[in-house]
Order: sequence, then C-alpha cells, then structure tokens
Amino acid sequence: MTAVDDRPLKLPWHDPMWAHMAAGLAAGRVAHGLLIAGTPGVGKRRFAWRLVAALLCRERTADGDACGVCAGCRQRAAATHPDISRLTPEDTGKAIKVAQVRRFSHALHLTPQYSTGRIGWIDPADSLSTSAANSLLKTLEEPPAGCHIVLISDRVSALLPTIRSRCQIWTVPAAAPDTARAWLAGQDFDASRADDDSLRTPLALRARHDAGAQPLVEQWDKDLGRLLARRANPVSVAERAHEAERRLWVDWLYRRCNDLLLAALGADSPSLDAGLAGAARRLGPRRLEAWSRRVSDVARTAETNADWRLVVESVFIELSQYVAEAIDTP
Repeated sequence: MTAVDDRPLKLPWHDPMWAHMAAGLAAGRVAHGLLIAGTPGVGKRRFAWRLVAALLCRERTADGDACGVCAGCRQRAAATHPDISRLTPEDTGKAIKVAQVRRFSHALHLTPQYSTGRIGWIDPADSLSTSAANSLLKTLEEPPAGCHIVLISDRVSALLPTIRSRCQIWTVPAAAPDTARAWLAGQDFDASRADDDSLRTPLALRARHDAGAQPLVEQWDKDLGRLLARRANPVSVAERAHEAERRLWVDWLYRRCNDLLLAALGADSPSLDAGLAGAARRLGPRRLEAWSRRVSDVARTAETNADWRLVVESVFIELSQYVAEAIDTP
C-alpha cells in the first residue's frame, strides 16, 4: 500500500519546535486547545496540519509524525476523515458567526468514528466575531474527551484574551535566511537574489513568485517613489493599489514600510533603490515609526468589511502628509 506523502508538511525551520511537540505526543501531554500562530509565510498551517495528522494517526513514527498508511491517515489525506470539523468564515473576509460556532461545538460532541478522537480546526481564528468567540469559550474550556481544537492565527493580538488564555500557544518561527535559501533551492526556486527579510517567510516569497507578483511590486515601488518625491497624488496611487489582491499588497506594504524604517535608521536595505532609501532618510525614523502604526491598522482591516479603497487611500494620504512635513520642518 502506497503511503500518504506528508513531506510538504515538514519544513526544516520547524524542526526544533516539532521536536517539542513530538515529545508531548509521545507522552500524551498535548493540550486540548492549541493556538498555532506566526507571521504569514512561515508555514504555520503546515505545522498545524502536521500536528492534526499525528493526532489522527494510530501508528505514529518514532519522530511523532503520522504513519501515512493507516485508515485514519488515508482518509485525512483524501479529505474524508469523519472526525475533523472545520470552523471558517462562510465568505472570504467575513466574520465567523455565533450560529457557526454552535454547529461546530455540537459536531465536536458527537461520538468519534476512530479511537483517536475528534479534531476541531478554526482558521483564521481572528475572524471570530466577539459574540462567536464568547460562544466558543465553553467548548475550549471543557472540550469533549479526546478532542483537540486547533486554532490558526496571523494576529494573536486580535483574539480575545479569554480565547488566548484557554489555549496553549505555539508560535511558528521565521526561517533563518540560509535555511530558507537551501529549502527553496530544493523546490527548484532560485532565491539567490532574495533579501534576508523576504527569506524569513519563504512560503510567502514563493507565493509571490508563483502569483507573478514581480511586475506589480515594481509598479508599487515606482508609485511609492513618486509619492515620496511629491510627484504623485496619493489618491491616484491608491486607485491602482486597491484593485490588487489584498494579501499580496499588504505583504508588500509591510515589507516596504520595514525597509524604509531600516533605511531611515541608517541600516542597509537591499530592497530599496537609492531614491527610496534617500527619501526614507529625509523622512526620518520618527515619522516612519508613526506611519508604521497606520500600516498595521491597514493590515488588520484587510479581512474586514471596511471600504478598502478608503483604507488604501488613507495610508498613502498620511504618508504624503509626513513627506510635506519633512520638507517644511526638516
């Protein structure tokens, strides 16, 4: 019988953390509520699914991984496992509702088909509305016997403290640049020109490449340079940006904000050309630190019902105001 291929779930920068998880699995000391967190692109969902695979397997390997051949492993790989319940937004960008949580909690209390127990998967957990999160508390605090609830979050700070306190938090680390570069090479991906910051989130780097994002990044960089040189209207710049795929654009915005701040502090930032680096130094760290808080606000609203055009306009308008201030008050 051919074993399920779970190799894509195993990422080398996860190894130290997986060793701790494997020890918990071997000793039967895995928490019933597990919050798997981390920066987008570090592979937290792969780590979480690797854990789910191990929890549902009846013949785990010596390193704690699923065997890949038992009935549970084969059904899990075929997406037909009867003991997995999922809680996700009904529509992209929408909140998870109370009624969904009630159905989810009911499913977790049903008798499992296998002795390995039930799994609850909540992704992304930061999409829980306040009412939905409060409705989930009872199940998290007193889960059914043998049940494990796995929550996935990009932004742990967005979760209610009462949710966080009922979970064991596992923060998936960023990859070391050399480790990421070697792993990407094994995926037939040339990362020789990638900067260290991008390499710390190698899955995001690969996703940007696969999405053909480079022309978009070049256009966004050009627009940013024109805005910083006061040769572009922030509303016009936002008009082009708001039509892009949100996660892709927010990822670029985060990285460029960080690049500008590093340049303002006098550090090397290979992703910036001379014009952007010079503009960052003229703005100075104080103004860019203030703008970075606005960038964080934008990221938090990316998956909400906020008027996205106005959100994008606001971040560029604020930056243009800092540029004008820097000219008037160096």
